[in-house]
Amino acid sequence: MSRFVIVGAGAVGSALAAALTEQEQSDRRQTLLIARGRALEHLRENPLLLRTVTGDRRIPLRVASIEDATLRVGDVLVLAVKAQHVAQAASDLAWRPVFDGDAEVGTAAEVLPIVTTQNGIDAEETVARWFAHVVATTVLIAARYTEVGEVRVGGRPYLGSALIGEPYAPTRVTRNAVDTVAAAWVAAGFAVRRTGEIGAVKATKLLHSVKNGLEVLAGDDEAKRQVGEALEAEARAVLEAAGRPIADRGVLVIDPDQRGGDADLGVGQGTQSTWQSFARGADSHEIDHLNGEIARLARLHRVEAPVNTTLQALLGAAGQRGGGIDLPGLDRLTALLPAGVAG
Repeated sequence: MSRFVIVGAGAVGSALAAALTEQEQSDRRQTLLIARGRALEHLRENPLLLRTVTGDRRIPLRVASIEDATLRVGDVLVLAVKAQHVAQAASDLAWRPVFDGDAEVGTAAEVLPIVTTQNGIDAEETVARWFAHVVATTVLIAARYTEVGEVRVGGRPYLGSALIGEPYAPTRVTRNAVDTVAAAWVAAGFAVRRTGEIGAVKATKLLHSVKNGLEVLAGDDEAKRQVGEALEAEARAVLEAAGRPIADRGVLVIDPDQRGGDADLGVGQGTQSTWQSFARGADSHEIDHLNGEIARLARLHRVEAPVNTTLQALLGAAGQRGGGIDLPGLDRLTALLPAGVAG
């Protein structure tokens, strides 16, 4: 019996694990969630509380640490950690043995497919340092994880949606993994579309994600809207200078009837992944892989990206001070807007 081995027990990883676990009886595919710290301790003793628009349910999950997990032929690794943890997770997994029964047949990096789910555009390049069989997804899910053991998902009629593709030369293993993921995630309540331009799709999502950090800042919504437009325009110019293809924004809409926000659940606009990290006071966040990726490409290709680099600096310093929300600094960003735009 094959398994999904989901690495990372945050909002996306826990929601996926819960949805797939609920489908186990019908599709005969097990799910193992790799967790750490407080999440691992809690989920070993308690079911996950999954709160959705259709109601609450408590779902017992199979959980393990990376060190305790035994990998086997047929496993599909789903990397659901935040972008800043991708390299560490990939290196921790890469050389773990994979078994066929009692026989060791190779390492995870050689044998198993790994599926990325991160915002940004660098996760696939990172895992390719180790893994031979890389599958990429762009996941769109209105999920909130701010309390250990509880995940809220506001999506309807689907839990969320995902675009999936092979970012590099396809292999038999990646082709099979795409088929497996697409079928299982649809059965678990996701809208899924395959694409031959997954890199361009992820670049399009990045144009939205560079604005996530604005949710952490205090200030006027109109000023945030203006700064958001500047962040996106600047990011697009940098991606074009770097020769990165960008898909049409409409590609992210798999079903026009899909809705993500739900006020009763406290899920939706204003509380996305970066906000959740800062609200929890997490010791790390993904800004360096969103606005920081634009800053990196700008420097490599000798173009300017002052709005993205300033937001990265603001939130980088705030993160070192312990995070939080309603932070100061919006005025530094509005000061960068062209004359006649701000105000």
